Amino acid sequence: MKKCDICFKDYKGDAGIRIHKSKAHKDEPLGGASTKDKQSKTKTAVQASYGDHQTKDFKFKCKFCDKRTETETGLRIHHGIVHKGTSYPEPSSTDEKGSRTKSVQDAHGGNHADDLLFKCKFCDKTSQTERGLKIHHGRVHQGTTYPEPSSTDQKGSGTKSVPDAHGGNHTDDLQFNCKFCDKTSQTERGLKIHHGRVHQDKDFPGHCYKNSTGSTAATKDPYAKSVAKEELLRSPSVPLDMMVKIDKATVTDQAIDRLSDQLEECKMSKKDSSAASEAMNSFTDSFLTELNKISKLKWFFFNSGSFYDKTRNSPDEFDLMIYPDVQVSVDFDDKSVLGFYKVKMVSTRVPELDGTVTRNDYIRPEAYKTYVFELFDRVLQKIREGRRVTKRVKSRNSPAYTIDYKAIPGKNAIDVDLVPCFKIEGWPPVAKRLDPKWISYDSVVHNAMKSCDVVCKRCPHDHPDNNLLWRLSFAKAEKMLMKHANSSGDSTFKKDAYRFIKLYICNMKDQCPGKIQKFSSYCIKQFIFTEFDNWPNKPTEEVIIQRNILNHLIEGLEERCIPNYFLQNDNVLQFIPTDELDLLCRGMIMEYEKLHGKKRSK
Repeated sequence: MKKCDICFKDYKGDAGIRIHKSKAHKDEPLGGASTKDKQSKTKTAVQASYGDHQTKDFKFKCKFCDKRTETETGLRIHHGIVHKGTSYPEPSSTDEKGSRTKSVQDAHGGNHADDLLFKCKFCDKTSQTERGLKIHHGRVHQGTTYPEPSSTDQKGSGTKSVPDAHGGNHTDDLQFNCKFCDKTSQTERGLKIHHGRVHQDKDFPGHCYKNSTGSTAATKDPYAKSVAKEELLRSPSVPLDMMVKIDKATVTDQAIDRLSDQLEECKMSKKDSSAASEAMNSFTDSFLTELNKISKLKWFFFNSGSFYDKTRNSPDEFDLMIYPDVQVSVDFDDKSVLGFYKVKMVSTRVPELDGTVTRNDYIRPEAYKTYVFELFDRVLQKIREGRRVTKRVKSRNSPAYTIDYKAIPGKNAIDVDLVPCFKIEGWPPVAKRLDPKWISYDSVVHNAMKSCDVVCKRCPHDHPDNNLLWRLSFAKAEKMLMKHANSSGDSTFKKDAYRFIKLYICNMKDQCPGKIQKFSSYCIKQFIFTEFDNWPNKPTEEVIIQRNILNHLIEGLEERCIPNYFLQNDNVLQFIPTDELDLLCRGMIMEYEKLHGKKRSK
């Protein structure tokens, strides 16, 4: 346990103390420095980052202290942190001459507020849009339920309902009902997108809409299928950076402590990490040497997984991708099943693999996996480390040969996945070009797109060439992107956010044995990479970031849809059982509510 040197409150780690001091002792001198010195240093840092001209342009002044900010949003954040016990007043904004600034309407010559204003029921605040009123309510009136807004014209002629304000009453007159579930949508477009996400295995049959009299009518749209394909995985939620901006809910000490405790739980001792790494290096050298003795082919491997991208929560997880030195080609022109493709032998005849190749030189994944697994059996019988190995029985559809390696006395067995694959040189044309702004090294992205892999994972679709289809894998790219996720920007929290979600899933697996089998870290990576693309640019409280990431994950689980980061229109949740997704969703909601301090609204 560690103590705060100002109030002597106990915390488990440095992260908790640092966050606690930034909240509770903001005006206290740290390390012998006076408040004046701190203010001077802060000003210097601001000037170094943003330039002198911005430090002089702080127009908005707090009514309770001398704090000034450049924007009203900044002033609201300051008020919520420092003056929690007071109601937020309207700020004063002055130009260089001390005069009040012009209204927004005068600034751009519009008169929208004259035509229609949405008025808050709890104060005199008005907004030109209902969305603006909702944001105001979430910031200022957090303890109250959001009511239906009233809109008034300049003459004060009463109130209008929102649908009347733009000339319609769509929710009463028209509802589009899905034929496969109870989903309803106010728009035809919304129903098409829902069908593309949830019922991908069914043809779009048209839809029923219900009018205000209760009668129904059916329509069929030939364009629906293409819309479902094109807009299949466009997220309906607000991007993470925008969500963080409008999240003004209080960050409680309990939430800070919980995140701090989880960070400590994710950490591994250097001793445990080094011991596991040394044991695996010895095992890998012995395994590959013996494999190349038994086989006439030349075999190689590369490390993948959480240990090598520095996101592991325990030292007992290792993945090795093992492939032979042969040339193969992938038929990317056949796009009948997204993510699954036929692989053809290009090298001159390889006698050792004759039993896995068809007359047309296509390689059968099941036959190849069976042959390589037999090689692995023989290797483990030969090497010294094989005496401490137990082969684990896994699903027939699993592409990995999994073993428990009891390498370190007194420690848990190391979980090792040996995955037979083929290495494919070059970046596949079906994958999107990577351009992550959160990677600061161009060489990392360039190297990540140098190659991909195909693994022996059976295609779940009913396809005539099902026995010839291989699953396209981006294990190397995933490893390189995740390893350098914290390289750009001031935030070092990206990888921790991913590790926290892995920790939640791991704890749920322990609590519900056998209930979570299909959802893996692969699914989490596809989700978190998209969150990294929309990461907040400005320093933000970690609790706020994590709870909004969890909210997005819950939305994806509820919609049964997480987009594949590398393949457009590929849903990584489409073959995961509904019961498993519901269980995950309930668990994530519990974690979200612990970080938010209140129930999650539907």
